[in-house]
Amino acid sequence: MGIEQSVGRVEVVAVVTEPALALSATTRLRQVLQTMRESGTGYVLLCRDGKLAGIFTERDVLLRVLGRGEVLDQPVEQVMTPDPVCVRDSDSVRRAIYHMHKGGFRNLPVIDAERQVVGCLRHKDIVRYMAAHCAAGVLNLPPDPEQVSTSQEGA
Repeated sequence: MGIEQSVGRVEVVAVVTEPALALSATTRLRQVLQTMRESGTGYVLLCRDGKLAGIFTERDVLLRVLGRGEVLDQPVEQVMTPDPVCVRDSDSVRRAIYHMHKGGFRNLPVIDAERQVVGCLRHKDIVRYMAAHCAAGVLNLPPDPEQVSTSQEGA
């Protein structure tokens, strides 16, 4: 199966490689940042009554938190992105890639029909999937014709 067919048929849930990091939307920002640091993730999905309410990412830290120490003791819902763009667990990888490209997202929440968190699709999950399942198409791409060598090989 080629890359085009693969991303059109495979469901998003098959590509998510780790459980989602999800917390309550009322969690204090200070705790959210500590949890992100300890887990090594660049996002936290935020839930209210078991359903996705928002997302908080490294980008939010830079744009909404940095230089504003007073927000650290407030609930993260004050600075999260509410009602983020997300995909259903049954959506195709192609649809997820479309949303990620269109919105410039590195993290895309994956939900079920009841808006409960199933996972979070990360940009590196897409790369890992493409390399593992479409190796021939990815690894056998022709070289860039515009590439210019700046040093001799073997030097």
